[in-house]
Amino acid sequence: MDRPGHRPTGRATAACAPGTASVRGAVALAAPLAVGLAAHHPEYGALASLGALLGVLTATAPARRTRLRTVTASLLLGAAGAALGGLVDGRGWTAFGVLTALALLSGMLSALGRAASLAGLMLLLNAVLAAGVPPTGTPWWLPPLLVAGGGLLILALCLPTGLPGTGARRARAAAPAPPAPPAPRRPRAFLASPAPWCYGLRLALCVGLAQALVVLMPYERAYWVPVTVVFVLKPDLGSVFSRALLRAAGTATGLLVAVAVFAAVPRGWWELPVLMLLGALLPVLSRRGYGFQTAAVTPVILLLSDLGNLEGAELVGQLMQDSLIGCAIALVVGHLLWPGARRSRSDAGRTADVAASGEASVRPRPLPVGR
Repeated sequence: MDRPGHRPTGRATAACAPGTASVRGAVALAAPLAVGLAAHHPEYGALASLGALLGVLTATAPARRTRLRTVTASLLLGAAGAALGGLVDGRGWTAFGVLTALALLSGMLSALGRAASLAGLMLLLNAVLAAGVPPTGTPWWLPPLLVAGGGLLILALCLPTGLPGTGARRARAAAPAPPAPPAPRRPRAFLASPAPWCYGLRLALCVGLAQALVVLMPYERAYWVPVTVVFVLKPDLGSVFSRALLRAAGTATGLLVAVAVFAAVPRGWWELPVLMLLGALLPVLSRRGYGFQTAAVTPVILLLSDLGNLEGAELVGQLMQDSLIGCAIALVVGHLLWPGARRSRSDAGRTADVAASGEASVRPRPLPVGR
């Protein structure tokens, strides 16, 4: 999906061919897990594959240079988020405070443009996952390194290949490229603007509420509640109302896929072809809309996060419940009750069209920042 107001051309589409992205996704998800299985540490391979998954989600820009910049920023902040989340894993209200502060920062970064917004998303998402996934006995510093390793794999796969004709293809791809974004504002002007604070506080409030439920819930893996809030409420990713509906529908579909995989596929090496297939489908389905993307991402996260605990299909009902709770928090607190969130009455009017066509923007739109 493309930036609002920018009409893609055939050349721009060719710059980021679906086949190339699908091959990149298949290799990036399966290779780290294969190494982990060969080393008899599948949980390590799963963490690296998770880092690669987050890289696949950010490596979507048509222009190679933009893609590399976005993946690099997401890699660095994603590793930092994983480190911070690992440090507060199992620490209850301390984790609540840290994740709420990171949500504030992530929301504010949304005002700086696409690359900063996706990097902020990876910072917060990795922190929530690292703080919520049940521990596997690894030292706190190892998961961030493994996640970063998966991200480096994506970065390497995004580098120029040097194949014949590559330069010509890059020149053709750059021809319809949009103008460069305006120079970033000074930090003082950015911090004095109300827009970044509004978006940051809105996300922080909802993530903090979700994380409070994580502390109070009497079972593990309640991290799916804040994960859902992060994906639905990120303020520059489109309509909260439609994304909440698509998130619920996509999660339900993805969980059904995961149930089928758990029932039919033996654990271990046999899961590699499944991950390769899902990795290849992810870029294709992401272009179809947010609901399709969620349906592809959900079984991947469930398969990877379960390798260290082997709970399988027992998690499905809980994850669906947690996803619905997260959607409810985003809708009620972040949309219905938040001042000014409903000024655009077109959200509800567009929902029928979004649900019918399956189209929901997954590319961040730059947010206005006052002078």
